[in-house]
Amino acid sequence: MKKYIFMVLTVIMFALECGASSRYIESQRKEKKEVNQTKQLRTCGLEDRPLRITAFATNPPFSWVEIKGEGNRTVFVSKGFLIDFIKEIAQELNIAVEAVGYPTDSKMLADFQVGNVDMIVGMYYDPKLRVGGNMFLTPSVIQNVISVVFMKGKEKTVEKWEDLVGLKGVVRQDEQFYNYIRLMLPKTLEIAEAVDSREAFTKLLTGEADYFLSSPYAAEAEARRFKMNLDVSMIPVPLMGQELTALYSGRSLCKKYAYEIANKIKEKKKDKNAMKSNLISYINAWGQRFKDDTSLKSQLESVSAPETEVDTQ
Repeated sequence: MKKYIFMVLTVIMFALECGASSRYIESQRKEKKEVNQTKQLRTCGLEDRPLRITAFATNPPFSWVEIKGEGNRTVFVSKGFLIDFIKEIAQELNIAVEAVGYPTDSKMLADFQVGNVDMIVGMYYDPKLRVGGNMFLTPSVIQNVISVVFMKGKEKTVEKWEDLVGLKGVVRQDEQFYNYIRLMLPKTLEIAEAVDSREAFTKLLTGEADYFLSSPYAAEAEARRFKMNLDVSMIPVPLMGQELTALYSGRSLCKKYAYEIANKIKEKKKDKNAMKSNLISYINAWGQRFKDDTSLKSQLESVSAPETEVDTQ
């Protein structure tokens, strides 16, 4: 009997020791995690842990991605009007910032959701993106109105969306806004989705599409890229405009800056002329990047031109 009691007590003591040991290990892990988080929070926004911002990869003049080589690795850097706008704000607030680029928007969103990037600039409002404590800063950075782009000489009067019924339209998938307005449009509209601006403008040039729905800023920037800015006419649609906002990650260690940045956005938006002038400068700069390229019309003509047979006799 004594032997049995001794064995039971031994088991109990062992279990208690294991439990105490587990609790100690867990407390150490928690303490270490809290120390690490405190350190990161303390240094967040400084050179060793800058505020990481990003934007869509192919949406000039608002944002685009440039690829740079550093040693044996490839680095993606986010550029554009929206990125530089937030950089300017960060500088005024003495916040170190890093513009991180992504090869795809899906990769960008995945990194954002786990806190690897703190803020996406230029997002359209979507309540589904508010999960996990993510928040849209207000006010928005800029209202991105929608224009109907026609080839000159083929313009139509557009006062309401129904005026486009019977015509063939095209939108860019990479411009993102179509998913947010699709349900508001008349179901009878015939609109195809192009992968990018090159495909969209090609459809417009060849007559495969009668009109192109786009942001006037993005359409102007890409029209200059393809040497088409003098060949198209843009008609704003007064019924709709999408707000481009900054989306802050709920997992960001830099959340303390969210309201400071929002207040700065509000302050800078008061000077509408400066905002517009700055945006136009980015449109011009984007066109200059491709000044030596052949026009899209010439490219299409060279591809479709029949080959000349050579007489070998």
